[in-house]
Amino acid sequence: MLVRGESCTGKTRASFEAIRACLKDWQLVFPKNVRRLLGLLDADALAPRTVLWLNEAQNFLTGTDAEEAAAALHSRLELPGPVVILGTLWPEYYRTLTATPKPGKDAHPNARALLSQVKPVDVPVSFTATALRDPLVHRDGSLATAVSTSADGRIAQTLAAGPQLVDHYHQATSHSPYGQAVITTAMDARRLGHTSPLPAALLKAAAPGYLTEQQRAAADPDLWFAHALDYARERVKGVVAALEPVANPDGMGAVPDVYRLSDYLDHHARTIRCHTFPPDSFWTAARDHAASTIDLEALAEAADRRGRYRIAADLYQRAADAGGTGALAELAWRRGRAGDPDGAEHLYQQAIDAGDTGALAGLAQLRGRTGDLDGAEPLAQRAADAGDTGPLVELAWRRGEAGDLDGAERLAQRAADTGNINALVRLALRREEDGDLHGAERLARRAADVGGRDALIRLARARERAGDAEGAKRWRRFGLEANGFPAQPW
Repeated sequence: MLVRGESCTGKTRASFEAIRACLKDWQLVFPKNVRRLLGLLDADALAPRTVLWLNEAQNFLTGTDAEEAAAALHSRLELPGPVVILGTLWPEYYRTLTATPKPGKDAHPNARALLSQVKPVDVPVSFTATALRDPLVHRDGSLATAVSTSADGRIAQTLAAGPQLVDHYHQATSHSPYGQAVITTAMDARRLGHTSPLPAALLKAAAPGYLTEQQRAAADPDLWFAHALDYARERVKGVVAALEPVANPDGMGAVPDVYRLSDYLDHHARTIRCHTFPPDSFWTAARDHAASTIDLEALAEAADRRGRYRIAADLYQRAADAGGTGALAELAWRRGRAGDPDGAEHLYQQAIDAGDTGALAGLAQLRGRTGDLDGAEPLAQRAADAGDTGPLVELAWRRGEAGDLDGAERLAQRAADTGNINALVRLALRREEDGDLHGAERLARRAADVGGRDALIRLARARERAGDAEGAKRWRRFGLEANGFPAQPW
């Protein structure tokens, strides 16, 4: 029996499970090299009910004494059994050993004769989507991690090479610190929001910040980055590398000078570096070389969440300069918070002109805060038309606070017409507090027409929190009546 498959697809594991399931009472013999295999066969030491395991059979069928071993195996198959000879083999070795030879150049006649007797059992390179949805897969932490970090269902390769890839990264400290610095840069970029393929220029510019002064001084200025990339692209177990090439979306080959971080290392980085803030060189490199405005904005948000506001502003400015409308709105918000309403309005208007409907809400709220309620209203309405009723609700509250209850009610009704009853509920409570029970009930019933009984229940709970038990009963009664129930004698 021959189990054929690519490196790290699970050939050995599949063979082991098959033997355990079908031949669990048999003996197993596992020779370590060709010399020991020949000794075993010459001594006729394979007793009946024995499995002869030839893992990575190319080690026995190529090289010195390989043809003698193939002939001896063939001869053993002609003797009485039962005996199972089981080998695992990569497809490329199978093709080499079974290919029709050129005249006078037959290097593997015995191996070809041996292998021609068996139909290989092929182990696919990936698991099906159906198999990976099995609940049992996700009950095991290692399998679940492999599923989430493997492309195209290739979890066997991840399980086989993932830990070695992590070791490859950590061991670089001693013999390739420059490779480790480049990989760490890629890890930080991915976990902080740079989802596009990573430009080589970003990796090169950021890496020095991850090195000690001694390491930087020892580097060859002309060669260090090339050697670092070689280490980062080295395929562990022939399966996976820390940095992988990116396929050309419009044709064959790889996109030059961009790389994708291994998903397994990305997962690892989010554990070991989750509390680590990258060096200044990383942020400068990101500002100058990030692949897109989306990546810049994501990195800016990451810096902002970590309290690095200057870095965030720098990245937002770079994204805005490159045409990122979201960055314009972020900068406008910061200008407004810093006490520069004119500068903020200018930036918001730029974002609006570029088609950012979210900036409508920002500008409406800015004008509301500065007291320009009339100027805020058309912007709030445009924002509501685009799906954001928040500015209308806020503006209704501000008009109410300014004593313009009729204007507040008008805006609240506009918000309610699009499904947002918050302003009507607030105004109902406001009129009730002012003693206008008739007006409060009118607004509450309008809110109930849109939001159902829940609107009135919210009013009742608000009165309970305020310690007004009678008011809470009143709103519950209105809620029952609004749903067709008879009024209750409270």
